[in-house]
Amino acid sequence: MRFIIWLGILVVTAFITAWIFDNNHGHVTMYWNQYRVDLAMNLFLALSFLGFFLLFQFYKILSILIVLPLKAKQYRLKQEEIKALNELKNSMEHLFAGRYAKSLKSAQLAIHFKDTSQVSRMIAAQASHQLKQYSERDAYLEKIDRPDSLSTKYILKAQMLLDERKADEALSTLNQLQKSGARQFLVQALAMRAHQILQHWPQMLRLANSLMKRNYLPPALGRARVLEALTQWVNSGNVNPVELKKQWSEFGAELYTDPSWVKLFAQGFLIAGDSSMAKSILDKMLDQAPEESLLEIYPKCTTHPLSSTPSVNLIQKLEVWMKKDPAHSSLHLALGEVCAHDQLWGKALYSFQHVLDSTRSSRKMLLSAHLGMMRIYEVLEDSERNAMHQKEALRIFSKLSKLD
Repeated sequence: MRFIIWLGILVVTAFITAWIFDNNHGHVTMYWNQYRVDLAMNLFLALSFLGFFLLFQFYKILSILIVLPLKAKQYRLKQEEIKALNELKNSMEHLFAGRYAKSLKSAQLAIHFKDTSQVSRMIAAQASHQLKQYSERDAYLEKIDRPDSLSTKYILKAQMLLDERKADEALSTLNQLQKSGARQFLVQALAMRAHQILQHWPQMLRLANSLMKRNYLPPALGRARVLEALTQWVNSGNVNPVELKKQWSEFGAELYTDPSWVKLFAQGFLIAGDSSMAKSILDKMLDQAPEESLLEIYPKCTTHPLSSTPSVNLIQKLEVWMKKDPAHSSLHLALGEVCAHDQLWGKALYSFQHVLDSTRSSRKMLLSAHLGMMRIYEVLEDSERNAMHQKEALRIFSKLSKLD
């Protein structure tokens, strides 16, 4: 169809041109000094068209000659860009494959091209880090200065510093990111690792809990990190009750019914001297069901040196729980320890004896009962019974040691 249209235009043009030339009887006279040139109008038009065509072709050739060096330069730059991209690709492949020396060599070739220089320096820094060439690594990182690459630079630098266990410097680097408003999960995960190395357990606990709630950490890993931070914090003995209470309030509701978490927090509150808070969270769990692991530390709410909770409050609670399950050995053992602390010898001996007579008592519970009765008889100066319970305690302890 297009061919037919162009053919029609050509025929019409030829017809009009032939008609004009056939009916054009004019002439053109040109004077130059003493010379005179007479031309037919048709010849003048033909020469004018030919002159215009030659002039157009001259300027076209001249333009090509001027632009040709620029095109040659652009071609060379394009080839360099393709080469740089290929080298960058090779560098990344070598890096992921563990061929760090080859990766570094390819990255160095790609650095010289502007568009790949920043990424190439990042790869070169990573390869140098793996090759333990730390001064070269720092030099590459220092030259990454484009604003849109600074965030990546700081994250990469923090990861490398953590590999060297330079947690203080890593935190300082991450702080630069946080000042600029960066709140990525990766930044928080790196900060958590830094606090773990520095043994900043409260900060690690807060970050681990935050990352776990936002599903950045898998549930199993998140719980392990939280448990590690909380355990180490409690075991360190340097527990701030205000900070611990804040951490407790930030946990999800599902963890408030987990005995392991409740036990750790209760121990933390006891160490911090807040026995009322420890008793409060233990009471909420034990009101639902007597849990052996929690009843182990429940007497410490009054027996701990820093405790200010009256023994009578614990005794009343234990007796209420006993009405629901009178044969529960852990309840009798906890009641015996509280009564022994309050010097209620008769009641304490009765509770300990119930533990010894129960078939539900574990060896650890039997050992605790014998030790409790041994201390009471020592106070009562009953050497015979003291020696008997001491002998039984040693026998059970030796069995537990063999099992361990």
